[in-house]
Amino acid sequence: MWGGIMAENFNAYEVDKKRHIWNIWMFIISFTLSNLISGVIYDTYVNYLQEVARPVATSFWSYYGYATFISAIMVLLVNKIGYKWTLFFCPVTSFVALISILFVDVPSLYKVTTVLALIGLQLHYAILAPYIATHTIPKNKTLWYSRTYWIGYAGWALTTYLGGFLTVSRFASRIGQTFKEAQNLTKYLDVLTFGTKSLYIQANRDVLLITAILAGISLIPVLLIKEKKEDYRSTEKEEFKGLFKSKLGSIFKVLTDKYVLAYLAYWAFINFGMGLFTPYYTVFLNRNLHIDRSTASLLVSISYVAMVVFIMFTPKAVKKFGQIVTLAGVVFFSIPFMLIIANGDKFGKYMIPVVGVSLFMRCGLANLGGPIDSSLPMEIVPKEARPAMSSIVNVVAGLMSIVSGKYTGNYLFMNQSGYKTGYYLAGVLYVIGCIILMTVFMKKYNRSTEKEV
Repeated sequence: MWGGIMAENFNAYEVDKKRHIWNIWMFIISFTLSNLISGVIYDTYVNYLQEVARPVATSFWSYYGYATFISAIMVLLVNKIGYKWTLFFCPVTSFVALISILFVDVPSLYKVTTVLALIGLQLHYAILAPYIATHTIPKNKTLWYSRTYWIGYAGWALTTYLGGFLTVSRFASRIGQTFKEAQNLTKYLDVLTFGTKSLYIQANRDVLLITAILAGISLIPVLLIKEKKEDYRSTEKEEFKGLFKSKLGSIFKVLTDKYVLAYLAYWAFINFGMGLFTPYYTVFLNRNLHIDRSTASLLVSISYVAMVVFIMFTPKAVKKFGQIVTLAGVVFFSIPFMLIIANGDKFGKYMIPVVGVSLFMRCGLANLGGPIDSSLPMEIVPKEARPAMSSIVNVVAGLMSIVSGKYTGNYLFMNQSGYKTGYYLAGVLYVIGCIILMTVFMKKYNRSTEKEV
């Protein structure tokens, strides 16, 4: 049965190949623009929140969780309105959030705007896996997953650096000093005078305004997607009968599979661990290690370059070692570099290069497995269940992020030393995730079960 279905899908793909490739490239462009926005949100915006809404900043990962949860629910819209019009919400919510931050300066609003901004980013990730799976065939899926990730992450790396650089540049301009002088002032933000701190905050807002304009531009490639109903519905006869009613059966069926449950357990540990340190890279570098704002952003942006570089090797690694060995291996070997970052202050004058190299290796190794994390859940469920599976995966990620953010905001980050402790706790959780992968998935899923036609 499966052979006949796969042959049918292959023939349909070949007939409409140009449109499928066009749609993938439009997604990649929109995904890249979204990642340009991400670079600012996860760097400049988090640092901005440290000054204007610290409780939101220390619990940032919980808002990421809310956004991920909402995005997972929104993915269920795909079967009603298609991928194109679901993706439409990505630039719109990001734009609305950034404009609100800039022109409706109400402290209580930061919780809402943070969630909205993150929805615009996370919805892209939630849709990525089923969207790419829809427009590819088994023999080229890993290539397109990898290509999507590394091009998108290139944008993230660029604006992470530019966000910090432009912030310091605008700060220097506003205080009437040189870039170097302004850069040195950002090493110890807590001792700035009220007036100088206000100008630093305004410099951050300047960068956020540029990002809002970019969010508006990112709508263009989404509108250029050429979508057909069969891209998101199995047959023309299928009708959407209500958001939850039509999908509950698929969701419950998916959740009875042991491999799905095991993957969700692995995913839960990884996402809780990520929330303890990854959103706070520049905060840790700037406020714990006292690396100036621009240099901190540069180091993090270089680490994102590692994502781009390492993801290029994902197809080769999967071919040589298998997808489970690759995924578990890169997560495990990223842990020592996490511990080096946590103890960066012990390297004296070599701190910046040592921390920079460790960030590069950790991010590169951990994200080499990103395409596998996207493709594996789609492999263990049938085609019609892919949107439901994507939603479930993102719901779990969202819930773990909420719990992680609540933990950091209410307990771990109450003291600045907690930012360091987060690296150690995440290392333990990563080890548990690796054990689940190797014990449950190794035998059946190390080599893809999807046959090339």
